[in-house]
Amino acid sequence: MEKMLAAVFHKGDTQGGDIKLEEVELPRIIKSDHVLLEIKACGICGTDLKIMEGGHPANDNTILGHEFAGIVREVGESVQDLEIGDKVVADPNEKCGYCTNCRRSLSSLCEYMASGTTFGIFQNGGFAKFCVVPRSTLFKLPENIDLTAAALIEPLSCAVHCHNLANVKESDNVVIIGAGPMGLIIQSVIRIHPIKRLICIEIDEWRGQKALELGADFLINPESQDVKNEIMRITNDAGVDVIIDAVGISQTFEIATKIWAAGARLICFGQDSRAEAKIKPNDIVRYQRRIIGSYIGYAEDFIDAIELIANKKIYVDKLITKVIPLEDLLKTGFKLMKTRKCVKIITTP
Repeated sequence: MEKMLAAVFHKGDTQGGDIKLEEVELPRIIKSDHVLLEIKACGICGTDLKIMEGGHPANDNTILGHEFAGIVREVGESVQDLEIGDKVVADPNEKCGYCTNCRRSLSSLCEYMASGTTFGIFQNGGFAKFCVVPRSTLFKLPENIDLTAAALIEPLSCAVHCHNLANVKESDNVVIIGAGPMGLIIQSVIRIHPIKRLICIEIDEWRGQKALELGADFLINPESQDVKNEIMRITNDAGVDVIIDAVGISQTFEIATKIWAAGARLICFGQDSRAEAKIKPNDIVRYQRRIIGSYIGYAEDFIDAIELIANKKIYVDKLITKVIPLEDLLKTGFKLMKTRKCVKIITTP
């Protein structure tokens, strides 16, 4: 049986586990609506680190990697609209299409997906040479899109979704809390559109400078500056109209509720299931503020993300810090992620 190199997650005795590079059997098409992809690029996500550390669930003996793009190499007998050689990107979150949430246009909250269907977490994903996925998860790419850049489409779709929920307007003062990879990708999407000011709140010097490089107008470090005073100085005491919390811990939520203007939208994007926060309901009612959760992107967000890259609206070269071969995933990729001095690292088989 022919083999390929893959990054396989093995659960630990208590929580988390190890990721090991192993030779595994090549996947085969079993269902008529499935497609065999030759993976050309797969991004490393912070979720991959959380899986190892026990901060995110994953199935045992699963090939990780959920931000992947590749080339169609074989199709099931019922797949009529893809051809061998087509460039595609995968939405790793397989949806059913018939649950209540899917039929209410809330596909990112699919009840079937919530039971554990994500490729690269609960089903074999893109840290490998080949992967088999359903046709329904694939988006055909324009020929002018580089497949390394296409590995950004999945996280970019989440950023597009976040931007759309925020309903950003030209007169808005916008704050992004956290200049990690997703905070910077969200910033890249927002910066395309005309706004009044874009302010980044970040404690890490490297990430803060990256935010300025990608178009933030102001940078505030909460460890050395009074955030509320700085915001009021920058906005002439108006406060912030749109706040995107890309961290998702108690402290960042507290910062957000100290700087929001009347009518503000607070988008909670970063996730930490351990975080708790306190808020006075009257502060929302009296000033007509909104708190909105932003999860993964819809299909239309993938389409928009593809167009942003195809039309060169996103600074791909500034978002991809390093491209490495899959065999360097552990010794280079994850180590660099832990230094916090990178945006996206892309692996190639």
